[in-house]
Amino acid sequence: MKDLKNINTESTFEVRTGLIIWLKSKRNVKRLMNYGLLHYVSDKMDYALLYVETKNLDAIMERLEKENYVKAVEPSSLKDLPIKYDDVLSEMQKEIDQKKRKEKVETFSDHFTLDY
Repeated sequence: MKDLKNINTESTFEVRTGLIIWLKSKRNVKRLMNYGLLHYVSDKMDYALLYVETKNLDAIMERLEKENYVKAVEPSSLKDLPIKYDDVLSEMQKEIDQKKRKEKVETFSDHFTLDY
């Protein structure tokens, strides 16, 4: 029993990159499974989210762009997003305070304009 591995704890997320594939038609969407892990297909917006290995990313993107049912291929920007959100609330509060101060100054100056 000890030799069984938990698939949920072993993540291959670091070696995968998401691709957003804009589709002309969803008729051939099953063919995307040959390129990687098909995660999601949107019915309304005609796109699919596909996870592929990062080392093969450029080659797979080129091959997908040549497919006749694909409009465009974009790499996901998920890895560009910040992981730690410790200071986000304080930064948002500062921005809100600055906007309130600016609005107060504008309303004050609107009420007390001097005409010479």
